[in-house]
Amino acid sequence: MPADILVGAPFCVWLRHATQNSTPTKMQLHSALSAGRPMDITSFVENNYKLFGSFDKPGLATDIHHCEECRDHNDEVDGADRRELSSEQIGTVCWGISSFLTPQAMGYYIPRFIELAVTGKNDKDGTPYMCLYINQIGLHSESEQFSLFSNEQRLAVCSSLILLKSQHIQTLAEHCWEDDIDAAINQWRT
Repeated sequence: MPADILVGAPFCVWLRHATQNSTPTKMQLHSALSAGRPMDITSFVENNYKLFGSFDKPGLATDIHHCEECRDHNDEVDGADRRELSSEQIGTVCWGISSFLTPQAMGYYIPRFIELAVTGKNDKDGTPYMCLYINQIGLHSESEQFSLFSNEQRLAVCSSLILLKSQHIQTLAEHCWEDDIDAAINQWRT
């Protein structure tokens, strides 16, 4: 099926097309959604760490020569390993590191961002991290930060957004992100 036919297609048609070639992430998402059951979050998270394993830990997380804020965010990350990146280092929905990361750093840290979002963790102010994830990652699919992502890696981000909607819609609605999650899913699935 040519990709242009998928524009405006129902999600089930798009998903069937996107999951034709079997990979762990694609098959897990397709299986869970086809069966109408929740996906195993732990396996999903681990598969994403593997999927993004090609990204090495960057020496610098931001372009420290760009501005003072970029230097501050680089200092916040402080060379943390991706699995150890804390809520304190990530920031809040209004002031967070993910908007400032280089493409290499985004590829390295995105599995942690996905993990924190889909497992319902809070940011350093106690707000669900998924709000920051939607705001700084979900609604910016065309950003240069994601320019190094493969199609499968982009599908993993889309899958994480679908999981957020299916598993955490009440939380998203309580924080007024229920419309934004749909916009984010649409951005990442095109």
